[in-house]
Amino acid sequence: MSVISEAPGAPGAPGPYRRLLGEPALRGLAVADVCARLPQGMVTITLLLVAVTHASMTTAGLVVAGYTLGQAVTGPLRGRLADRYGLARVCAACGCGYAVALLGLLAGSLAGAPGWLLVAAATAAGLIVPPLSPGMRSLWSACAADALRQTAFALDAAVFDFAYLTGPVVASVLAAGVAPAAAVGVLLALTGAAIVIIARRSPPTGADAETGPLLTPRRKGGRWPIVHPLWRSMAHRPRSAPGPLASPALRRLLVTGGLLNAALAATEVGLTGYVRQHHALWAAGPLLAGVSAGSIVGSLLLGARGTGALGGEAARRLPRLLSCYALGLAALTAASLYAPLVAVAAPLAGLCLGPSLATLFNLASSASGASGETAGAVSGGGTEAQGWLNSVMNGGAAAGAALAGAAASQPVLALALSAALAAAAAASSARRHLQPAQVRGVKRRRRWAVRLTSCCALGSGRSRPGCSTTATGPRRSRCATPTRWQMCSSRLVSGPSGSSRAASVPRSGASSPAAS
Repeated sequence: MSVISEAPGAPGAPGPYRRLLGEPALRGLAVADVCARLPQGMVTITLLLVAVTHASMTTAGLVVAGYTLGQAVTGPLRGRLADRYGLARVCAACGCGYAVALLGLLAGSLAGAPGWLLVAAATAAGLIVPPLSPGMRSLWSACAADALRQTAFALDAAVFDFAYLTGPVVASVLAAGVAPAAAVGVLLALTGAAIVIIARRSPPTGADAETGPLLTPRRKGGRWPIVHPLWRSMAHRPRSAPGPLASPALRRLLVTGGLLNAALAATEVGLTGYVRQHHALWAAGPLLAGVSAGSIVGSLLLGARGTGALGGEAARRLPRLLSCYALGLAALTAASLYAPLVAVAAPLAGLCLGPSLATLFNLASSASGASGETAGAVSGGGTEAQGWLNSVMNGGAAAGAALAGAAASQPVLALALSAALAAAAAASSARRHLQPAQVRGVKRRRRWAVRLTSCCALGSGRSRPGCSTTATGPRRSRCATPTRWQMCSSRLVSGPSGSSRAASVPRSGASSPAAS
């Protein structure tokens, strides 16, 4: 890997994107990101155009619904398998089944198969789609340095928006201009290329990340596999059932992500209903493209800042970004009262969407490894956490589209609903559980200090049985009995600014103000 001599903030130092793409491993991940994201933008229109070859539009809609539902149902499971057995292995195994399912859908459509068979094939493809989207975010979190992690997630968000901006165009040109099989072939080729690059670039995961491969020495008469005792202890460590969901911060992020994607889906439905009401359906594509363009610009601007991926900074930034996104949607709602202003307000409404998604995914990768129960490749990891986030966001998109569709007769009301959902996401991200772990630790130490005062600071006549204090320094004490309520010798009360003070406890035998 190349080494950059200049400091990140020094004059004349390369920018964040240049430093990110200057590393061969990260540059390979960026190429894999493009290959993985573009099929995601192509798949919906590809399934529709393949299904309507010899089927009705209703069947085509069920094909897309089955694919989306299957993808959402198994997302966390595929992420857990990737964390346990390795992302490259799981993507390769799922990729083979994914190719068989899509080719079966294509063959059934060309042969005029019944509609239920097409829906079943699409659902099977969604159930075993390779976990490239959560896997790429997990790889960015694992491979990018702290100073470049924000830039990496911002680049990922920009590529994501770019794929959904260009993917439908590429798929429709191939399917309508050449053949539906051409669109399916390009989609599978890009997916395979992403899997190959990930297999070459991804670090070891699962048990191999802890101890390396199994020892398999040769001996006369055969080959005896020897399981290393350290590998046995790490690979078969008991795991908590919730996995990454044991993290309170991740659970709050799931709520925020669902509300954010619900706002995005409601915006798409609301804008489509708005242009339909004004008899200008041709403007739906340009308006949605304007929202995506604003999101791309916002993501690139966030990544150009190049600041570190500190959990506290990102946690404070997310509510501000979501609030600005809600304000942008409110401005879009107000602009819908005068049609010419909608074209100007659409890019402004998406300006904070990409940065919000990048910050959200960055926080999810940090929250999934925040505790010992969910950190590491053995006990759960980032791919499963990102899989949960993808599934919840897909569910939020379905709910937001349904709510906006119910209000489609009043497009202004649908746009106002999207702004309200974005405001709810901002309020959810500002909850206490998204605060930095250091702040929560300060509050925990303060509670221990209060327990110490009630245990040992009420004087010799009112102290707990078996608890005597010995002077270990100015204004400190130590309990002789190390019980759960008496672990108080090293519990210092630290303020947010970094200053600390010891719990005020009198020495043994001295009367305290509380006792008097």
